[in-house]
Amino acid sequence: MKTRMLLIASLLCFGTMLYAANKVPTFVPQPESVVAKTGHFVLSKKTKVFVPQAYLKDLRPYIHTKFQSDYDLKVQVLGGHRTPSSNYIFFEKVKGNKDEAYTLDISPERVLIQATNYAGFFDALQTLRQAIERDQEQYTIPCMVIKDAPRFAFRGIMLDVSRHFQTKEFVKKQIDILSSYKINKFHWHLTDDQGWRIEIKKYPNLTAKGAWRADRTGITWWQRTAATAGESKVIGGYYTQEDIKEVVEFARIRNVEVIPEIDVPGHSKALIASYPELTCFDTHDFEVATGGKAPNNALCAGNDTVFDFLDDVFTEVARLFPGQYIHIGGDECNKTNWKKCPKCQQRIKDNDLNGEEELQSYFVQRINKIITSKHKKMIGWDEILSGKGAKGATIMAWRAWQKPDLAAPRGGYPTIMTNFHHTYFCQLQGPKSMEPEGPGATISLSTAYSYEPVPAELTAQEKTYVLGTEACMWAEFLPSEAHYEYMMYPRMLALAEVAWTQPALKNWDRFQEAVVHNFDVLKKNHVAYSTSMYTVYGSFALDELTFEGQVYLNTETTGNIIRYTTDNTVPTAQSEAYDGVFIVKSGRTVQAGLFNPQGELLGKITVFKVIK
Repeated sequence: MKTRMLLIASLLCFGTMLYAANKVPTFVPQPESVVAKTGHFVLSKKTKVFVPQAYLKDLRPYIHTKFQSDYDLKVQVLGGHRTPSSNYIFFEKVKGNKDEAYTLDISPERVLIQATNYAGFFDALQTLRQAIERDQEQYTIPCMVIKDAPRFAFRGIMLDVSRHFQTKEFVKKQIDILSSYKINKFHWHLTDDQGWRIEIKKYPNLTAKGAWRADRTGITWWQRTAATAGESKVIGGYYTQEDIKEVVEFARIRNVEVIPEIDVPGHSKALIASYPELTCFDTHDFEVATGGKAPNNALCAGNDTVFDFLDDVFTEVARLFPGQYIHIGGDECNKTNWKKCPKCQQRIKDNDLNGEEELQSYFVQRINKIITSKHKKMIGWDEILSGKGAKGATIMAWRAWQKPDLAAPRGGYPTIMTNFHHTYFCQLQGPKSMEPEGPGATISLSTAYSYEPVPAELTAQEKTYVLGTEACMWAEFLPSEAHYEYMMYPRMLALAEVAWTQPALKNWDRFQEAVVHNFDVLKKNHVAYSTSMYTVYGSFALDELTFEGQVYLNTETTGNIIRYTTDNTVPTAQSEAYDGVFIVKSGRTVQAGLFNPQGELLGKITVFKVIK
């Protein structure tokens, strides 16, 4: 009897080990609460998915597409209430949840998704997709309960397509990928000095001329010469209004609001090249800028025709974009011509303005009235705070050195944090010698992840004005799709977690593990992501008495091994492991690489010479 009881106890213990709580999958962004349970839900072609009738038209094709592409499964997606007793996914609409909040309850018999609205269901579906695992010949989902809600309502990405035009298909691809990480705002920088990218039917010359520029391929951006009137203009492109509608609808299904930017009064060289009568001195011949600085690029603030023209433009823009926002730029306006323009100076006098800064405020405030007349909210870069400001506008705070992240919320402005030092992913993500051409500053993956969008100096009330954050992809040095993606990923995963996850739940070690897992996901989606997180950073201090260098190596990831050589050989898994500062003679070359515990080289080899 005693032996039998021991056997039963042993079997029970073994069963407990088999059905112990699952290891929680890696998520990006990290949910608010994840509680593991025992067992797994098996996803198969027999699985039925039930969606509220109101959302069936949008969610059914999306679920079909994703389950087919991700798991090669054709599942039934039905409207209304569940009917089977097991193996179903049920989207249940409930009351009381915050916008985008959801509960995901996974048991062996069923997956229950509860949310108040479409956004909550879509976000829950993205978390569910990340939890699905391949288990031999079947797909399973570990049983767990997830309760989740975003930290910020505004979680954005800005794509500049003016400097280098990108196709509609590329734009849709990025919206599709980024929405799977719960990015919900797509800020589309459609106009600038180097190209006008949106069809405006009332003013066809905006795309007939403004969308095209002279070819300066192969010449670095800041060294390009201006175009002449007789040159062929073959670089560019634009989106028709039908293209715009297609992208907007594609984004809507993915819970993404598309925010157009028409950049005025500065950064308008493509506009005034198309309609030179809108400048201070319309006797000039203008061409679309080829790159670099673009002088004489501001609209005339003293000419009422400018405001009539922009009213027409924003009328068409507002009809194309059903979201709540229109972005008007307002940044880096060169006011040289305003100082010399009789009309601008008369405007200053007539309105008792204190110089050109307040003239810009006048311009922005008139545009704000135009935008609000279209039942939209105006967004502008933080330069629109200068002069008399722009009450009623939303501010994108980017100039870290000017502290707009404090000034805007303290002034009562709804604010989106786009700090130059943390969110400008057009900047390098590793040592300049090891990265493609770009601006000299570096924003590593860990720097992007460390960003805290809400300044501690703000009061509790002032912090309520912080709507969220956005990554900015200025495209001066992003000529190709592959280069664009290389700069975006995986840093956009960091931004996604900064925007969604509560600060107390962020963890660099967990996040970098999740990034490695998502490399496989990005690869499957044909994304040209960067592995610069594995870069080894090297520095040294040279002792001029002994001509010896003290060498220091560092990397941003944890759990891996830096190995190095000083004999002109490439490091291998058998090379010396770095465990602190070491000494080498002046003139020696140090080569270093990052290896995982299995001995695989993870990134590029860093090479530098210890020399005065």
